[in-house]
Parts: sequence; structure tokens; C-alpha cells
Amino acid sequence: MDWPALVRRYVWDEQRTPYLLRAGQLTRAQGRSELFAYGFFLALLASVATVVAALLPGPAGLTASPVMALYSMSILVGAIALGAGGYPAAARYCATAPVAMALAALTGILRPDMTGWEILAVVAVSALWLGYTVRIVRIARRLHPQD
Repeated sequence: MDWPALVRRYVWDEQRTPYLLRAGQLTRAQGRSELFAYGFFLALLASVATVVAALLPGPAGLTASPVMALYSMSILVGAIALGAGGYPAAARYCATAPVAMALAALTGILRPDMTGWEILAVVAVSALWLGYTVRIVRIARRLHPQD
């Protein structure tokens, strides 16, 4: 199996995922492909976050955060629904992930000993990610205008 070609096919392909086109200019196939790629990568991220939140020891040997583990698991389910079906409701729910990440960094839930620069970096990445999720929601709404 040729992994670089497979990744390149879903990350950047002029025919399938032209990220430089506006959401309204994408064909139906291009929109579905972009939603699949985003759902796949978000599902990977949510899977890692779920395992980390559920398994890493927190204070007094308890899990780091059962609430964070449940939220990560729900994002995983939403990412699968978004990638498989392109549902606007799943896209809107998955759009809460960057907001949650920024809030977790600002409140110390993500890692209590983060420096100011680290927090700033996480918030900046979250803001960029949130900007991209607006595109994802627009694509999903365009594919399913009745929802």
C-alpha cells in the first residue's frame, strides 16, 4: 500500500479537495470528499483525546477527566457522522471542538502547567481551526440544504 499517495489523495487533490475554492463553488463530489477528509482526521484526533482523557492518571490516581473523555467520545461519534453522511448537525457539533480546546487551555484543564506562550499557541491554533470549521459547516449545509 502506498501511504504517501493515499494521504495525498485525501489531503490535497485538485479534483477532489480543492481547498482554495469557496464552499459554494465546490461540486457535490468535492464537498463530500472534503467532509470525509475532515471527519477522518477529526476522528483520529478525538480517538487520541478520548484515550488520553480516559487513561492518563489525574490527581489521586483518578482519571484525568471523565467529562473530557465523554466529550471527546461524542466528538468522535460526530466526526464519524460528518465524514460518513455529511450531516450539518454533525458539522455544527464538531465545530465546538476548537472552542473546547481553547477553553481547556485557558482554564488549565488541558495541562495545568502550560506557560503563557503555550496557551497563546493553543488558542491561536484553535482560532484557525474554528475558522476552517465554518467552511466545513457551509459545505455540509450546501450538501444537505433541508437540514
